[in-house]
Amino acid sequence: MKRIVYLLITVAFLGSCATTTKTTEVTKAKPIPPKGVTFTKVENLYAFASIQMPFEGNGFGKWKSSSNENDAGEIIRNIKYKGSQVFVNDKQLMSNIFKAIEDKSDINNVLEGFKSRGFLSHWLSKDNVIQEYSDVIIGGKTCKRVFVSYNWDDSTDFYTLAYIVPHHKTTVMFYIDQATTSPAMLEEDVKVLDNVFSYMIETVEFREEK
Repeated sequence: MKRIVYLLITVAFLGSCATTTKTTEVTKAKPIPPKGVTFTKVENLYAFASIQMPFEGNGFGKWKSSSNENDAGEIIRNIKYKGSQVFVNDKQLMSNIFKAIEDKSDINNVLEGFKSRGFLSHWLSKDNVIQEYSDVIIGGKTCKRVFVSYNWDDSTDFYTLAYIVPHHKTTVMFYIDQATTSPAMLEEDVKVLDNVFSYMIETVEFREEK
């Protein structure tokens, strides 16, 4: 009888020490597009299996001309934001822009190459130029955010906003170049573009490297 009692006590003790492990499946939140902007999904363009292009709403539209074609032979217009062209460059286009950079997989190397370009290097020599360079994580990737603005006069600011995104052994870029706005609207315009670029980077799907 005592053996049975001891056995029951032992079983109860071991049961109280047992740890129940629960496996919780974490569902990744679906990116939410910026309010007021309509995106068009474009497939098989450059290095992108699919990319969301902001072609309408909140200052966005299609650039007047373009020579871009996807695999299906469809003409894909470039992006326009308030009269300025928005660029999406893949590794081939990056190679043409930054021929002198050997390691294009390093976002800091690409940043230095971007800064050395003629008009931007001219701005950077000015006393009243604003420069901001920061690492930001978007879609699990550490990207380089580049913002440079130059006050031309009381009514005009020039600015460049770029995101350098690492991809395998190279990089891609999303940027607006030499854009103009009023000093009063600069902050708002940059905020709109930041949100759009972040959404594009978070939702882009790359082709598999061959």
